[in-house]
Amino acid sequence: MVFAYTPAIIAHLESSHSPERLAPYYALAGNDKELGFQLYAWNSALSQALYTPLQGLEVTLRNGLSDRLRAAYGPTWFDLNPGPQLHYPLPDMLLKVRTELGRHGSIPDHGRVVAELNWGFWTGLLAKRYEQLWRSHFRQVFHADGPLTRADIFQPLDDLRRLRNRIAHHEPILNRNIAADYASILTLIRYISPDTARWVDSQSQVAAVLSAKP
Repeated sequence: MVFAYTPAIIAHLESSHSPERLAPYYALAGNDKELGFQLYAWNSALSQALYTPLQGLEVTLRNGLSDRLRAAYGPTWFDLNPGPQLHYPLPDMLLKVRTELGRHGSIPDHGRVVAELNWGFWTGLLAKRYEQLWRSHFRQVFHADGPLTRADIFQPLDDLRRLRNRIAHHEPILNRNIAADYASILTLIRYISPDTARWVDSQSQVAAVLSAKP
């Protein structure tokens, strides 16, 4: 459906959006307000299209890493006794999840804890201070034809974490190289599960949305 942008409609749209929110789009549109709202809508479509691939990466990553933690430290690895040697803020994140689960009457078991931990926790496990965990356990999660370092995983994963946060807060992402971001998502999934990467790509609307740029 083609939306008709009349001056009156644009004024109504502006009244329901803050000037600060609209400013980046107006700037990109050369203060053409109709084009600005078209870019705003396109940004929303990009965010929606990226949500499923990002979800696929997060779920694949957390299952891969958590399975290695469970295999190495047992089903209650998140108690850290025994468990992996973690540093702030990761232990606090685990404690918060366990506390919240208990408060709601749920037993903090492996599945529930893993489901509640956020992207930042799993990315944090691949930071430089956990090089030993990478060499001992996490390197086995990722498979590549050539050499693969911890930084090869952490850097793009941390960048995608920032992208995901921007999407979650309804912020502009259209100034990013979305095609490169999407390729990075698929590459990271492929390191863990090539079949999952192909499946995610088969469901994706990213290419179609990119081609529809105003």
